[in-house]
Amino acid sequence: MISRRYGTFAGGIELPDEKQATLDKPIRRCDQPSRLRIPLAPAGGAEALPIVQPGQTVVAGEKIAVAAGAGGLDIFTGLGGRVAAIAMADLVTQQGLRTSQAIELTDLSAGGELQPASPVFDWQTADGEELLARLGDGGLVTHRRPSEPLTRWIKAAREKNCRVLIANVMENSPHVTADHRLLIEHGGQVIEGLAILAGVIGVEEVFFVADQRRTDDYRRLIGPARAFGINRIALPHKYPIGADAILVKVLTRREVAPGSGVMDVQAAVIDAATCFAVYRWAVCGVRPVGRVVTVAGERAERPGNFYVPFGAGCMELVGSAERSVIHGGPMTGLVCSAETVVGPATNMLLAIEPPTASLPAPCIRCGWCSDHCPARLNVAMLNDAFELGLLDRAHKNGVLACVECGVCSYVCPARLPLGQRVKQLKQTIRFMDKNMPLFVKR
Repeated sequence: MISRRYGTFAGGIELPDEKQATLDKPIRRCDQPSRLRIPLAPAGGAEALPIVQPGQTVVAGEKIAVAAGAGGLDIFTGLGGRVAAIAMADLVTQQGLRTSQAIELTDLSAGGELQPASPVFDWQTADGEELLARLGDGGLVTHRRPSEPLTRWIKAAREKNCRVLIANVMENSPHVTADHRLLIEHGGQVIEGLAILAGVIGVEEVFFVADQRRTDDYRRLIGPARAFGINRIALPHKYPIGADAILVKVLTRREVAPGSGVMDVQAAVIDAATCFAVYRWAVCGVRPVGRVVTVAGERAERPGNFYVPFGAGCMELVGSAERSVIHGGPMTGLVCSAETVVGPATNMLLAIEPPTASLPAPCIRCGWCSDHCPARLNVAMLNDAFELGLLDRAHKNGVLACVECGVCSYVCPARLPLGQRVKQLKQTIRFMDKNMPLFVKR
């Protein structure tokens, strides 16, 4: 399928694929959840205002809350049921678990399948503003971490004058196969959704980037990609080539400055699940109320790829609470709480043996963390800055360039939580810079 191949990057590691258990398993409906807790702020921003009352019966697809305040979204339910209460639920964000109010539904109706959809709207005859308004009416969000309202992401790409749009379908993390199954079963719709986003933003070049080991599986996408002028790219399997800043650098040779995002170098990166949701709503009028999630790991009772309504409990989805469940993969994932629910950014749940507690040893100055860092940071020095509380030193040495891939923790023989420490440094510096501008000298 792929006609153009690029190089690689310095640092990084070769990770085992670990996708055999789910790679060839088609998308299925998940087991009926006992309840849904649908968050009122699925992409941050202001929490929506409920328009239903406890005891009320709702049907699948019904609006249950209306947007209120900046960044708010209308909320719809993926399954019918009875409104039980206003509860609390945890969603995974870039900073960690975030607790949000949620509408709890019980006595759920059957359903929740990924239904076929027929086109009802010719998007190619519409202009960019009409398409943007249509996407806004759907209340779409990006299906990646961190999730944000899709219209806000599009407007940011326009304001930054993005000339390149990249569909990142590398699935660089072990175990996860959700995007792969979307491409196998609904690849033409993913490609068309990508073309819609390219038209709305007004980019000059569009890349569809896949793992070169999977290209034979995507041969059916050659025609659709050619029809919309989308460049097909194969990249080698090397972690974390799927990180936005690394991917943009490999494809465009543009370096993202520390503390900046890829849009600052006029590139926008999106995922297959968002493209699929864009197509389903813009072309077929089907509102996204769920997504495809990979369930994997040695403790998963039923590994596979499932279409899951938003608000389903992560613990329940893997089969039991008697295990450790990692949201998002082994390298950068977060341990789920009992209240964590599936949201737009939930691409995988990994059920594993509870980790054995072990105390880190002192740093032995082996240099492995820096050798393998894809951002070429002196990670040992940043660890010193963390332990000594030297934020200025960490900032001057480029800590904001960290892509939060977790490679440093993975290779550390002393078992130091280096990735967590560097991430905490970044968050603290950004918070201080935002709230105390004189703290960081530019």
